[in-house]
Amino acid sequence: MEAILAIADHGVVLVPAIVLITAALAFYSAGVWSERRVGRLRWRHAALFGAGLVLDASGTALMTLIAAESSRDRAGAAGILNGLMAWTGAAALALMAVHLAWAVVVLIRNRESERLAFHRFSLAVWALWLIPYLAGALGSAA
Repeated sequence: MEAILAIADHGVVLVPAIVLITAALAFYSAGVWSERRVGRLRWRHAALFGAGLVLDASGTALMTLIAAESSRDRAGAAGILNGLMAWTGAAALALMAVHLAWAVVVLIRNRESERLAFHRFSLAVWALWLIPYLAGALGSAA
């Protein structure tokens, strides 16, 4: 475990973490906006939601290693943004999991009214997911 943390300390884990989380953004966005464009929830949308969730959870796990090893306390705007990212990121992962589970339930029940209205939930979850993504990007730049 110490070897993994030492790697995180040297920044080797940062690039894969950023790639994974950005890929999560791409997959999740593709699922949400494709569903919105089509106007009806389909299995391929749930697959994209699932890919986004797995990629985000993987990137978050790597970011957690980096944060655990980080010896500097960031003050000011960066500290506030990183704190916001940590709290909203955990909530966003939980929401993404609920979103995926509910999509599967809606698809299995196959009620047309639910499949047609699901995009409203998708857009809300996607918008909330952007908060930790943007906070992390801005926090690392500050």
